[in-house]
Amino acid sequence: MSRTASWLLALITLAGSGAVVADEPAAPVTMHARVESDHPTIGQRFRYLMEVSAQPGVEVVVTQPADRLGDFEIVDFGVDPPVQRDGQTVVSRWWRLVGWSPGDHAIESPPVKYHVPGEEQRDAPPDTQHVTVASVLGDANETTDIRDIAGPEAVPRDLRPWYVAGGTLAALIALVLGVRWLRRRRRRAETATPPRAAHEIAAEALRALRERHLPEVGEFKEFYSTLSDIVRRYLEDRFGVHAPEMTTEEFLAATSRGAALERSHRALLGAFLAESDLVKFARFVPSLGDSERAFAAAERFVDDTAERERVLAEDGARAAG
Repeated sequence: MSRTASWLLALITLAGSGAVVADEPAAPVTMHARVESDHPTIGQRFRYLMEVSAQPGVEVVVTQPADRLGDFEIVDFGVDPPVQRDGQTVVSRWWRLVGWSPGDHAIESPPVKYHVPGEEQRDAPPDTQHVTVASVLGDANETTDIRDIAGPEAVPRDLRPWYVAGGTLAALIALVLGVRWLRRRRRRAETATPPRAAHEIAAEALRALRERHLPEVGEFKEFYSTLSDIVRRYLEDRFGVHAPEMTTEEFLAATSRGAALERSHRALLGAFLAESDLVKFARFVPSLGDSERAFAAAERFVDDTAERERVLAEDGARAAG
């Protein structure tokens, strides 16, 4: 074969390969993570950000880590509202992390699952970022810290009597204000009607929902929607999370802050709300057994968290006594 024919054959092969690559369909979900300040020192906080881009119609579920992300502790996190970019829905999450071990560390993005209509749920490929944690000792030469001996300083003025007088006056003012506040609080407590406990309201709503027999007549969407609203209302009344318009992911992220919910309760709540979303938004048709299991899960969640509240109240009363 001549040299000219060889060049023509190579060009034809490259053109064919380019056509195959160009015809490849875009991935339903892509992830991109980045680190702001990828060279922190020990104990210095830095931000880890992750963006998940999804094609129209694709449902995305981002797993919320509880305590750690890789080798780093989670001290704070947040959820940004979804935005539309280049015809895709972009979901953004951020975490504020801190590390205590110097050296190179790899951070793999939290697991992301997605569901394409008509297909099985899949895992999105992770994105790994690298962070180098530096020692606070640095590499400076110790000889640069040698300085001349400073001269004698003047004897400072003794301000301790003024400090004592000011502290005494502040304590008297605080005592007077505290007594007045306690009196007003006692008067309000004597006249105000004690509010009903959140778990009592939720239990009454669950009983009313069961008496409607919605699954038996095929009203599964109404049943799951009402059941989800009862659990959300209970969490709002119990933990003060006022978020009726939040998505399930944002609601779980808000309720997982601090130590309000134990890990087992967060897992039970996440599974229940995810199943409710499938019925409400993905047109999933459950069975009577599925609806009964969902109702039992909601009832158990309310009972378990209410029992934890009663135990804490009894422990506090015994400690006070």
